Amino acid sequence: MSAQAVVTPELGGFRLGSGDVGSVDTRSREELGRQLPESRFEAKIRFHLPRDEAEILYSSIIPEVKDIPSKRTSVSMALTEDGLNLMIKASDPVALRAALNSFLRFIDSILEMLHELDSLVERC
Repeated sequence: MSAQAVVTPELGGFRLGSGDVGSVDTRSREELGRQLPESRFEAKIRFHLPRDEAEILYSSIIPEVKDIPSKRTSVSMALTEDGLNLMIKASDPVALRAALNSFLRFIDSILEMLHELDSLVERC
């Protein structure tokens, strides 16, 4: 199976593939102008972390928070005295699950990398 490129004037001659999400140029695959319906589903997650880890995590994830490709989901994040709070609101459970999976994977990979770097520094 091969992918075909379709030229679309509104995207400057390029068509984004279904896997291209999250960049500034990525158009939402949902209706234009559609607003987030009432958020009936939400998840609030509190990460208890040392302040330096929380700040690194926050600065690493905030670009993703500001550029959600789905109009069915909103995400907010805040630094706290003891870590980081993440809140995801969605109009349906499928959108909530997708956002949770994405953000928890981002966070897990960043924390793993921080811990690996710490262990490397300790060995030197």
